[in-house]
Amino acid sequence: MAAVLALLCGVAMLAATALAAAAGNADAWVALGFGAVLVPPAAVLGVVVARRREVARVGLLLAFLGLTVALVVLKETFWQALAHRWPESKTDYAELAAVLDQSAIWVLVAVALLLLHFPDGRVPGPRWRAVPAVLVLCAVVDETFVAFEASKFRPPMSDVERPWDPLPEWLTAVGFVFFGTQLVLALACAVSLVGRYRRGDDVTRARLRWLALAGLAVPLYPALCLLEIALWGRPLWFSSGVALAGLVGIPVTTAIAMLRHDLYDVDKVLAGAVTYALVTASLIGIFAGGAFVGGLVLGRGSAGAAAAAAALCAVALTPLRTRLQRAVDARLYPRRRSALTAVAALARDAGAGTASPEALEAVLRDALRDPTLRVGYRVPGAAGYVDAAGEPVAATGGVRVELDGREIGVLVGTGRPELLRQVAAGAATLVEVVRLRLEVAQALREAESSRARLLVAGFEERRRLERDLHDGAQQRLASLGMSLRLAQRHLGDGTVDVDGLLDAAVAELGTALAELRAIAYGLRPGRLDDGLDAALADLIRRVPVTVELEFDADRLPDEIATTAYYLVSEAIANVVKHAGADRIALRVTRTAECVSIRITDDGRGGAVLSGRSPLADRVAALGGTLTVESPVGRGTVIEAVLPCAS
Repeated sequence: MAAVLALLCGVAMLAATALAAAAGNADAWVALGFGAVLVPPAAVLGVVVARRREVARVGLLLAFLGLTVALVVLKETFWQALAHRWPESKTDYAELAAVLDQSAIWVLVAVALLLLHFPDGRVPGPRWRAVPAVLVLCAVVDETFVAFEASKFRPPMSDVERPWDPLPEWLTAVGFVFFGTQLVLALACAVSLVGRYRRGDDVTRARLRWLALAGLAVPLYPALCLLEIALWGRPLWFSSGVALAGLVGIPVTTAIAMLRHDLYDVDKVLAGAVTYALVTASLIGIFAGGAFVGGLVLGRGSAGAAAAAAALCAVALTPLRTRLQRAVDARLYPRRRSALTAVAALARDAGAGTASPEALEAVLRDALRDPTLRVGYRVPGAAGYVDAAGEPVAATGGVRVELDGREIGVLVGTGRPELLRQVAAGAATLVEVVRLRLEVAQALREAESSRARLLVAGFEERRRLERDLHDGAQQRLASLGMSLRLAQRHLGDGTVDVDGLLDAAVAELGTALAELRAIAYGLRPGRLDDGLDAALADLIRRVPVTVELEFDADRLPDEIATTAYYLVSEAIANVVKHAGADRIALRVTRTAECVSIRITDDGRGGAVLSGRSPLADRVAALGGTLTVESPVGRGTVIEAVLPCAS
């Protein structure tokens, strides 16, 4: 049905365009321009809204509003064409002019019905069910009674005589009753929105606030019009522009309310519109007052009076806007204002040392009246977000908190996303403070844990050395000593094969030396004395997997080279044991600031680096970073960056 009404709107506007072209005068084009601004948005948006079944009636009424305006425009352009193109035929249409004389009243009926059924397509209650029918009946009766009026038609039909005699006075009085009833019902439809707002949920209220945004033009237009008359003696373009914006705003804000009420924060938009409307009205009032007083002193029309009025406006502009913005925000945008004020107070108290920034979540809960609100912080090493106590925070449906383009946290709550985004922007500095405190605390815990693990590893390595010496070289040296003592005692009696005993002792000594070298090599590879590249080349020769080495680094400090060697050694050992890789790529590069070691394999992937692994401890001990990327089935990439300033 809405599509049919939209199609009729298009037909009416096309006919009006042809008539305006035939009339060829400014009034016809002005009427057509008015329709071109209002009819298309009402018709198109009506069809779009009507596609949603639950609010189809609102879309239908929106399209009906567009059709009533289109018919009024068609009527006006027809009268203009008739008057300027075929003036001799004007009297032939006297009956039609009488019948359509009050047709603009249907625009009021359409607006009233739209308000009555907004935003869910139903009337507010059982007592309102008869209002649409009574409203339409009153409009029909009113239009009928007006057809019999005695007054002249409006231009350009003012020279055409009325076709019918006026009605008796008592019957005219009845017509006024219907007209008054119609106005009262239209006003009641607008007032019904107040009750809907009080009883409605958050979504209903947000939709009603969108409609109220367009309704600002209703009180603003007559006020500006009066001021323009007071200043310049006649209404000017500014008040007309406000009125036109209000008329266009009705279909636009209705469509936004129905389709995307959360597209923007309507509270912010409404507060801004009210603020600037009040600022504009106040400045015009100040200018009028200044010009009036200046005119009394300097003379009417004096340039000095105008300059003094302009100076008063300039002086009042900034503080006036700021104070009005605060007052309007506090009245129309209380949660945003309350939240930002609470955040500012917490930041001030935290800076003075009288409050903890970790109280941000509790402060925002109170300010936004949302006990479920959570503040999550992005901490390095964590899989998701954590709260101030380090517990995970689910970020589903949350709003990201960003600072300088970096994501530092998240706000999760039941408030509107736009409101949360503004609060997130206002609280970004506090979120960053808490996040840094969490990061520092985590780094301290990791440092303490790493130090403890290094101590344990040192003790275990020492016990392993003691065990290897005791079970290996120590036993061999003890056996060697006993063999030499036995050879000494029986050197001259010929009962012992001294030569054989010495040969066995020499062999045992060689084995002991080899074991001692192996132990010493485990502490620090001797090839590192020739450089990291030589040690790595020696290492990969013993690996049963093809290793491609790319080395681009000058001679490194010993601690850096030793750490890099053990990192590569352990990583390659893990690849050989667990990855099932056929190829390993090893690249060592150095810049002015650091050394990068990158080990890549084509294995099965799926490796997980534990924060307590020896690899991570070795790298962290030098202040470096270690990352592991190991998607399943796509190999593993291990990269360590060690600081190494030249």
